[in-house]
Order: sequence, then C-alpha cells, then structure tokens
Amino acid sequence: MKKSAMTLSLSAVLLATPMLASAEPLSFGEHQTIRSMASAGIGQAIVNEMGAGSMAVINNPSAVCGALAGGLGASMLSADPQAGFRIATLRSADDAAAAVRVTSDKDVAYLALGGNLARDENVALAHAYLQELAASEWDGTLVLHISSWMQKQVQAVAEADTAVADYLQGINMVALQPDLDAGQAVMLGVNFDGESFTTEEMGRQDMREDLVELFRRM
Repeated sequence: MKKSAMTLSLSAVLLATPMLASAEPLSFGEHQTIRSMASAGIGQAIVNEMGAGSMAVINNPSAVCGALAGGLGASMLSADPQAGFRIATLRSADDAAAAVRVTSDKDVAYLALGGNLARDENVALAHAYLQELAASEWDGTLVLHISSWMQKQVQAVAEADTAVADYLQGINMVALQPDLDAGQAVMLGVNFDGESFTTEEMGRQDMREDLVELFRRM
C-alpha cells in the first residue's frame, strides 16, 4: 500500500471537532459517544476500503483522544483480527522517536492530536513526530484527524521546518472534515507543493442525525 491512492469510508470524518459555539456544552460521556460512533466506522474502513493491514494511531494523553484511539483499534481488529495495530501517545517531544518506531512498519499513520490540549501544544507534538518521521523516510499514508487538519497543525510544522516540508511533498495525505450544514462527512485528498496545501474532495457520506446534533453542540 505504500505510495498508493487510498479511499477511506467517510464515516471516518465523524471524528470531527467542529468549531461551533454551544448553549449546552457536551457532557464528558457525550464526548466519548462521538468518538465511539466515529471510530467504529474508521477502523473497519481502513481494512475493508483502504486495504490497509496495519495502522499506528498517534495521539496525545487527553482522555478523549485515548477513547478515540482505543475505538479505532477495536473496530480495526474486529474487521481483521490479524491486523497490525498500535497506539503511540505523545506526552512530550521526547516520545516522538518511540512513536516513529511504532509507525515504521505500518501502512497508515493516523495523526489524532486534539482533545483537551491547546493548539500550540498539539503543534509542538506534531512537529516532534513529523521531524522523526521525515528522518526515518517512512513512506506510508498520513491520515489527518479533523482537529489536526482544522487546527492547521501540519501546515504550521511545514512552515517552520524545511526538512519536514520537503518530506511532506513526497507522501500520501488524507484529511477529514465535516460539513454540518449538509449533514455530511467529507474526505479530502491533500497535496503539498512546498508552498501551499491544496485539497481535492474525494467523496461524501451522510451522517446520522443524532451525531450531527452532538457535533453542533461542540
């Protein structure tokens, strides 16, 4: 699957974190519910639609990111009990080298840095990880969780680090985002030419109404 074009069930996008104000904040259980609903689809899609046999989820130590990562693993292994699956948690930049060792033999690296951390903290973790990933010359597909994409974490790293920017021009990237007005999930193919990131819509899928309503309250 190295360097191949990949398709991904749009249910993966349900991992989204919409930037909407809410009069009634979600309870912690509802935050977990969103991650559970989302991860059930994405793990299966990575096996059944992308044809991937392995994935590393790179997250931060927030509780909701942990719930997401665990759900991804459960759903992937349900679809393929022999799939390779690991979680690598970045508590600080010092964990980046170990996370890349976990990623080294995986088809997919799923960058899921969001949760309760501030954007600057997530960008710093993404920078440390992508530096090590570039040095390793890993050539799988980098999937960007909605928070990583919409917070422009990878974009910020590319702007700050020439070596990472050069590396990102040569790998496959996929980004996920919701279109709540349409009640749909959207998958984007991402290209980086060294100066700007461009996207191409790869498909859409309707979201269940109760999930859309939970997102609207975030």
